[in-house]
Amino acid sequence: MDMRAEVWSPLQNASVWLAAWLHGLESADDLIDAWRDLGFSASLDVLSQARSGQFTDGEPRVRLVLSGPGEASGLPDGEREAIAVGSEHVLLGDGRWLALPAPLPAPQWLSPGDADALLTRATSEAANLVEASGYRTDALHSPRLTVGTLADFYDTPGLPGATPPRAAQLFARADRVAAIVETVTDRMGDHSLDPHLLSLWRHIRAARMAGVSYAAGEFARV
Repeated sequence: MDMRAEVWSPLQNASVWLAAWLHGLESADDLIDAWRDLGFSASLDVLSQARSGQFTDGEPRVRLVLSGPGEASGLPDGEREAIAVGSEHVLLGDGRWLALPAPLPAPQWLSPGDADALLTRATSEAANLVEASGYRTDALHSPRLTVGTLADFYDTPGLPGATPPRAAQLFARADRVAAIVETVTDRMGDHSLDPHLLSLWRHIRAARMAGVSYAAGEFARV
């Protein structure tokens, strides 16, 4: 199992860049450069499709769709992640632009504060369970000692300058927890903790989706 794919997606930052561009806060060139740095590519034709006709009440709506094992995403062909523009069109990780046969299910619409609180509580609960098992690792309580390089990776190539601080902080929290999970399971090669740590996946994804929705909403206010 690819642990990184479960806790991080380049579509997080890609979707924030797309939302910033749709609202005139970033140039197409900067958007394409950022996407290229993320290993994500889409043609100018796709950008044109995303801009034209994808407005509700005069405002483009962009959100991140992430799902995990056993979760229904509403996406076709078993896809588990996408950038949604409106409720009936998505941009997939391979750059394909698709019209959906039915609108996507409504998201949770968590606020950054709610998402952060859920992620913090889940992390604390996981740490308590791990401690109760008798396992000890600095990755749980001093993550900077072991996951700094991973956190740097997650943040590349960064976010648009207009990204609201609350969204950026939520992404940073999700990156930190994701780095802990990846460090303990993949880098340390210890999978005995998987039942405790894998429960964090859903909260990491929820935080990333909430951050994108919040950023896109704030861009619409500018």
